[in-house]
Amino acid sequence: MYYLSNFHNDYPDAHVVHANCGDTVSLSCPEDSNTDHVSVSSTMPAMWFRLYENAYPQPLILGDRQLIDDQRFMLRTLNNDRHLEIIGARIDDQGYYICKRGNTIRSSYNLTITTNTCISITPNSLNVNINELIHLVCHIRSTDAFNEQNIRVQWTRNDYPILNIAECFSNYSSTDGTLYEILIIRKARKTDTGIYTCRYGDILTATSHVIIHQYPVGIKSRRLISQISGNSSSLKPCFLRTMHNFIKAKSYHKILREAICNLT
Repeated sequence: MYYLSNFHNDYPDAHVVHANCGDTVSLSCPEDSNTDHVSVSSTMPAMWFRLYENAYPQPLILGDRQLIDDQRFMLRTLNNDRHLEIIGARIDDQGYYICKRGNTIRSSYNLTITTNTCISITPNSLNVNINELIHLVCHIRSTDAFNEQNIRVQWTRNDYPILNIAECFSNYSSTDGTLYEILIIRKARKTDTGIYTCRYGDILTATSHVIIHQYPVGIKSRRLISQISGNSSSLKPCFLRTMHNFIKAKSYHKILREAICNLT
């Protein structure tokens, strides 16, 4: 057995592998490149282990025997290269893996899962009107098998838990290994505007920006335009009366000047 106290010191040449949730990851375990040892190393069974900080490693594969119940971990052989294949990578799969042949460590890996590929909300932004429906779906991928005991989904708005005003329900799809956590607010209020967060466990979070409008989009601007148009039409009679009076006054002054000239 191996006891891992410091992976980076013990295996400084470990390959860093980045993967997304749901990806199929293939980790290679090639035989010795030295031709003098090829025949010997090819007869030795490949042994795959998963390593943990300050703990004993977990045996995954010994030769052709699979020692782990999780069927996502499979052994693949290609030209004496004993690949460890992880199907549908999950956030809890990240960590350290080594392959041994005899007493020789043939390869070591540091598998890192990109967490933001494991959870998302659709839509990621939403505009609705007052009293309309708010409907958000949180997609949670590649976690442990879902059941009532380990579902730990929480919705918040502006970092405050959403209580009493919403309906939440879960739907697990075994087809793609995704949990669909649905949030419904049937009648939106102005105070429902904010950043909505879906949280699963302590690591996975996703957000969506929801904006509640007082009026349907475009209605307010049309009202303003109609008001301006209405005001301008009401100004027209006043403008015409002013011009008429101005013309009348100008004619009066002209007649008065002519009368004064005749008197002189």
